[in-house]
Amino acid sequence: MLEKLILENFKSHKSTELNFDSSRLHGLVGKNSAGKTSVLQALHNLSRLTGQNSSFARIFQYERSPNFITTVGKTDMSVTASGFWGYNNRQNWQAAYAWKQDNNDKWYPTASCNIDEKEYSEQGWTGSLSNSPDAIRNSLKYAVYLKLVASNLAKPAYSDEVTTRVEFDGSGLAPTLDFLRDEAPDKFQLIEEMLSRIVPNVRKIGIRRAKVPVIRQRLIEVDGRSISYDETQEITGQEIVLDMNTGERIPAHAISEGTMLTLGLLTVLMNPNQPNLVLLDDIEQGLHPQAQRQLMTVFKEIIAQTSNLQIIFSTHSPYIIDEISHSQVHILNNSNSGFTIAKRLDEHPDVEWAKETLTTGEFWDAEGEDWVVEGEVSA
Repeated sequence: MLEKLILENFKSHKSTELNFDSSRLHGLVGKNSAGKTSVLQALHNLSRLTGQNSSFARIFQYERSPNFITTVGKTDMSVTASGFWGYNNRQNWQAAYAWKQDNNDKWYPTASCNIDEKEYSEQGWTGSLSNSPDAIRNSLKYAVYLKLVASNLAKPAYSDEVTTRVEFDGSGLAPTLDFLRDEAPDKFQLIEEMLSRIVPNVRKIGIRRAKVPVIRQRLIEVDGRSISYDETQEITGQEIVLDMNTGERIPAHAISEGTMLTLGLLTVLMNPNQPNLVLLDDIEQGLHPQAQRQLMTVFKEIIAQTSNLQIIFSTHSPYIIDEISHSQVHILNNSNSGFTIAKRLDEHPDVEWAKETLTTGEFWDAEGEDWVVEGEVSA
């Protein structure tokens, strides 16, 4: 379970520390470009380093010179997470990745971890955390980072995978639901019930066959040389249809954005191969305030039923924040020098008065983020 995250010279985070309470549900709020998404990305990168066959070269293959993720003017950067695994046999762990630039302007990465004071590290572009102790891999390996796009969720799709999944941007929802309907009907039914609670107009989720354009790479021989080219084929895949109060078998592309985004979130959370850490960007998109509150109620129910699940999300909605406590809300803001500063809402000097007078969302909405940087010295 993740308890602390420290970002040093990561994008706008010159030195940011986030401490997570035991609720396993945490909200990141703040103005645009305050660094909320960067927190999720930093954690996602760390989790990917714990996967099988992972390495810096594979995960950061397009980022060999990580200047753009390092604070301007700095020659080193690090992301460090710490937490524990197991409630009866608790094991405390710490895991980190870092970059350092040498005098020749070359960047070298390092992955390191320790558990119960036993240390492990790997350096270079082949380094990773894939051989780290089980407690670290269990806490971080099964992490999902989502920035769902409604149009991708609604698209007919096809998958070659035996066990399908929803991708980062929402692609692959239809075949994933088709898999769940056949292989885990109890989970499929729960998704249907939860969606109906959040969006009452929904009566039933259906999947039908649909033509899907798929790009295949082909080879041809020209003068004894093999030349590759892309060929588009039509393959039979799946498309989502919903029975609504307004009609039956309505295709997903004709359904509201908020409904599709909620369906995508629930499908990820209720998958039999459920992740232990879920990182969500802008979870309130397209949802009515009442639906936002109901979504948070569902999140709490899922967490209560799953002892290892932890959800960290970003939002701009006070209605979402209303449903969690002050210690679960992390306020991010930029100082005058442009660096991110973060504090928990329960660190506000008037929090005790606010608990008796305002809801959590009302307090954040009234106070905003400026108090976070009061008294900070520009550097």
